[in-house]
Amino acid sequence: MTEDQKQEHLKELILQAKAGDDNAFEEVYTLYYTPLYRYILVRIKNKQEAEDIAQTVLMKIWSAIQTWDSKHTSAIAFFFTVARNTLIDYFRKSSRKEIVSDEMVSIYAEESGDGDEESKTRELREVLSQATTQLSDEQQEIITLLYTNDLTYKEIAIITGKREDAIRQLHSRAIKKLRELYKY
Repeated sequence: MTEDQKQEHLKELILQAKAGDDNAFEEVYTLYYTPLYRYILVRIKNKQEAEDIAQTVLMKIWSAIQTWDSKHTSAIAFFFTVARNTLIDYFRKSSRKEIVSDEMVSIYAEESGDGDEESKTRELREVLSQATTQLSDEQQEIITLLYTNDLTYKEIAIITGKREDAIRQLHSRAIKKLRELYKY
């Protein structure tokens, strides 16, 4: 299934759910719980809290589904906007914010040339985790959405309310800063 077909299928499921079809929302839940959970887990690093927050996000989506308008925002952008706003609320109450995805570790492990060894990977994850705490909240969010959730710059722009070129610039600056901080 192409990305456009996935988007269209999700749009149809949401429209069915808006019309009262509980099975349609069950399918939405099944399809998008894991990507939302992963996005949240990468940001907060606590499985139980991530599960709770993912449930909260899906309940908020269910509550707000009647107001969603497919003409103004894609469904996936709507979902991640709800998740993002829920995380913002969470971070207001907590000072925790850590992000390091497996993809980031593998990228930096390839650059160091020693990505095969388990201990090097663990050490690299620790170094990157420490380095990402020095990124701005915006940069951390962009890195998470790009590398953990495989969203496009356009989708991230919709979620964050920023222009696509601003997202590219934040990404570029974040990677540059990580490279400066990462002296392996």
